[in-house]
Order: sequence, then structure tokens, then C-alpha cells
Amino acid sequence: MHQILLVDDEPYVVDDLSISLPWAEMGFEQVHKAYSGYEALELLQRYPIDIVVTDINMPEISGIELITSIRSRWKHIRVVMLTGYAEFEYARKAIEEQASAYLLKPIANNQLIDVIVKLQQELRTEWETWSSYQRTMQTFREHLPLLRDRLLSELLQGRKLSGPQLQERLAQFDLPLRTDLPVCLAVVRPEEFFRRQDMNSMLLFEYAIINIAQELFQDLFRIWSCKDVHDYLVFLLQPRDDIEPSGNPGYDVAQAAYQLQNHVSTLIGGGLSVVTTGWGEFPDQVYSLYQSAIMAIRQHIGSETGIYLDVTDTSGSQPVEILQPLYEPPLLFHMFEANNWQGIEDKLNAITSELARNPDRSLEHIHEARLHLETAFYYFAHKNNKMLSEIVGNPLLEQASFQTPDKLREWALEVIVLLREHFESERLNSRTVLIRTVHEYINNNLHYVSLQAIADHVRMHPVYLSKMYKLETGKRISDYISQIKMEKAAYLLIHTPLKIYEVSAELGYSNAHYFIKLFKEYAGMTPQEFRDRAL
Repeated sequence: MHQILLVDDEPYVVDDLSISLPWAEMGFEQVHKAYSGYEALELLQRYPIDIVVTDINMPEISGIELITSIRSRWKHIRVVMLTGYAEFEYARKAIEEQASAYLLKPIANNQLIDVIVKLQQELRTEWETWSSYQRTMQTFREHLPLLRDRLLSELLQGRKLSGPQLQERLAQFDLPLRTDLPVCLAVVRPEEFFRRQDMNSMLLFEYAIINIAQELFQDLFRIWSCKDVHDYLVFLLQPRDDIEPSGNPGYDVAQAAYQLQNHVSTLIGGGLSVVTTGWGEFPDQVYSLYQSAIMAIRQHIGSETGIYLDVTDTSGSQPVEILQPLYEPPLLFHMFEANNWQGIEDKLNAITSELARNPDRSLEHIHEARLHLETAFYYFAHKNNKMLSEIVGNPLLEQASFQTPDKLREWALEVIVLLREHFESERLNSRTVLIRTVHEYINNNLHYVSLQAIADHVRMHPVYLSKMYKLETGKRISDYISQIKMEKAAYLLIHTPLKIYEVSAELGYSNAHYFIKLFKEYAGMTPQEFRDRAL
């Protein structure tokens, strides 16, 4: 329900408008009356008014001044200006700029009703849009923790985002981190006490651990957390840029990590092992920092509990490098599932380029890449109910081990091309069979055929079937149906003695006149003229 305010310094105009229009039927809960601009402003402050109808020429506060006040304080209100011919030119520009509508006096009731109804529809549309936006934002806010968690998890797994791309996402997720400042990680492994808990209890404990960590780190660091694939809690830390630096952020991280272990043990009763890393560029080195922490947990902590380990100093150690392009998202398996052939080739190029770029890569890395690629090939073929050997042949699969990245790329690309050709051909064949089935059904059921009936017959959704048909043939199904009906009509007119209305009924048209119109559009003449010309 809306509320309206009528304003004019001539009381009879306001009183007449208030009783001459069916305001309640038009959806107005209340009609307010004001006999001056001052009185109008007072009512606007007291009531949730949606529409104002005001005269332009009033003493003390004119209609122009009134609308200026309304626009500065109540932007949603629609204003209808009433003006006479004498002041119309004077007020035209102001009216065009600020009023929602204007009417010339004397006002016809039907004119005012039309304008008011239009403004009500604008208000409803505006409210629906705003409500939809509010619902969207509410949903976004509810899912914000999950979205933040997922983005950090992707960075930990090696997802590549440029600085500007990540900065945009950080702003979107309301994360006050900067891509020009370094970061470190604190990886927390909950111990046996927590692993014995059920899922609901564990969620509460994780929430408590994150809150405790927030309290301990937030004075000196920006903090971003997530749960990783190992069920560890990972905290990404960045020194705050709005306070004086402490001079030894590594020491501050270590102290907070010790306190986190103690607080969780005291308050919850469970133990934690914590690994903190050195500092690296954000986001480029997040993956390598994370890998160093996970490796430290695996190699140096193992089954021991309650351990704190700082892996800042890695001097003297030369770990075997991971062939990162193999394992960073998007994975080969996912791209095969999406039929992303260009992405698959790009992935292959990234893998072999990484192998060729680093001369220290061993033959073992090349064999690792081959096994990974081969596993993806088998996975894709088997998932599509095919044997890989039937598609690419045993000789290609049984080739000797490769000694160079170029040979690996040549072999893998040949397999990829064969897989693509096979499944693209199979897909096209399946579409050909689909089109043939659709045509057969239409031809056998011309007397009663519809898109829904065809879709039911081929067990597909009508919308998807329409798109597939248009993609393959360049025509709509309805065009094909019309064409076949007209071709059969031409045959029946020449080769049978059926009357025109009988031909129409034979083809499923209940209205013979409509059939005659369609046939004339098809043949350029009426059915009777077509029959006479053929005889």
C-alpha cells in the first residue's frame, strides 16, 4: 500500500482531488493534504509518503523549492508537478530535471490517474529490484566465509591469479590484504583429541581455534584462514600496514603460535602441532610456502604431537622440486571431463615447458609426467565406456620410456588428438542419430505432433532439444514440421481425392482456413489452385 501527499495553496484544489479520485481502489493506504510548502515538508517528515502531487506556483515555498528539498532528503519519492500555461515555460526546465511527471491545469481526473498508476508501477519495480538485490547480498554475506575459504584453498593448491585479479577478489570478499606486501603461513594440525570428535563437534572446535588465532594474531597481522585438503587449519598472515612494524615479524609469529597451542590446550583440552613458514611474495609464493609446511609436517613431525616447528631457515637443504604444472588447477582430469581440448593442450605445453626449462629435472620427472598423462587418458576413455587401446592402439601405449620433454609432448599430443577425434566423431554421430529419430517421429505423427511430444519420445528436455536441433540443422523444429506438412499436403492434393478440409484434418489442422493461409504462403497459391494446375 502507498501513501500520497496533495499540495496546493488553493485549498479547494486539494480537497477536490482528495475526494474525486478512487484512492483506495488505486492502492493508497492514506491521502495526506497540505496547503503550503511548509506544511508539506512537515508531513513528509512524519509519514512514509511515496508520491507527491504539488502545484508549482505557491507563496513562501514554491513547488520548485519543495521538489528540491524532496530530492535532497527523500530520493525515492515520485513528484507530479501541476502548472498553468502562464508559468509553464518558466518551470519547464526545472520540471524536466527534477519532477517525475507534470500536468497542465485544469487537470482531468483520468490524466492524473494514468500518471499516478505509472508512478506506482515504477515504485513497485524499484522495490522489487531493491528487494532482489538485498536478497542477493544477504545470500552473498551468508556464503562469504565459504567463498573466502575456497579462494585461499585454491591458492594453496597452486591456482594462478595475477596481482590485480587477486586484489579485486580480496576487495570483493572484504579481505584487507595487499598484493605488494609479503605473507607467511601458520599451518595447524589438530591432534588425537580432535580427531575423535564427531563432525558437528569438530566444526565447533575449529571455529573456536580460528577465533583464538584471530585474537592472538590480529594486533600485528592481517589474517586469512581456511581448512585445507588434509583437514589442517591454515592461517595466511601479513604484517599490518596501519601500525608501526615491530622489527621482527618472524618472532611475533612464533610467539603467537606458542600461545595458540597453550590457549587451545587450556581452554579446549586438545593438542595442536603448528608449523610456521618464512616470508614470501603474495600471491606468487603462497603455494611453495604451503608445500614447505606440509613437507615439514610429514618429514619432521610425523606421528608426534604438540610440536611447534619453524621452517623459515631452509639454507643447506636442496629438496627435490615438484613438477608443479602437473598438479596445479585446473587438473587434466577436470579438463577432460569438460571437453576442454585447448586447455588440455595448454596444460601439456606447460608441463613439457617446465621440464625443458629446468635442466636439473631428472628422467624420473619425465616418467612422472608420462604416468600422470597416461592415467588421465585411461580415466577419460573408461569414463566414456571405451577401452583406451581401442581408440589409440596398443603400439602407441607401449612405446618405450621417453628421454626428452619433446618426445613426451609428441607422444601425448598424438594420443590427445586421437581421443578428441574419436569422441568428437562419436558425439556428431549421436547427434545425427538424434536428428534422424526426430524426423522419423515427425513424419509418422504429422496428424498430431508437438515439441513436447517429440522431446518425450527422445527423452530430452524440450528447450535443450530445440537448441541441439538448431545447432545441427540451422533450422527450428517448427520450421521442419511446417515444411513436411506442406510437402505432404501437396502430395495429397495431387494424388488423392480428399477434399481441402479433409487434407487439413489429415495434417492436424483443426481450422481449414488457417491451413489454406499456410499453404498459400508455402506454394504461392491456394490448395485448390494448386490442385487445378496439377490436373
